Amino acid sequence: MPQSANRRQFLKSAAVASSALLIARFSHAQGPVVTADDPTAVALGYVADHTQVDTAKWAKKAGPDGAGQQCTSCAIYQVIDDEYGACPIFAGKRVHAAGWCNSWVQK
Repeated sequence: MPQSANRRQFLKSAAVASSALLIARFSHAQGPVVTADDPTAVALGYVADHTQVDTAKWAKKAGPDGAGQQCTSCAIYQVIDDEYGACPIFAGKRVHAAGWCNSWVQK
């Protein structure tokens, strides 16, 4: 195959891959938001506002480093925008940037 054909095929493949990534990113950003009644959220004590955590029930948040715990300071949180992010714990759903759950892990 001539070099120009290889280059053309590469550019086509790169364009398709880039488009797929953009579509996946946009689709993910538009996913539903985790709600308080979500079974995983209930099990992990997820709240959309980390200042509303029941620290009597969730000792991790009551601990010495609890004040700094929120989704944006968690190692597994992935920023989507200023208000929401992605979390693999809640696959396919967005979490609030200021949220918290018992799966929080220090960055």
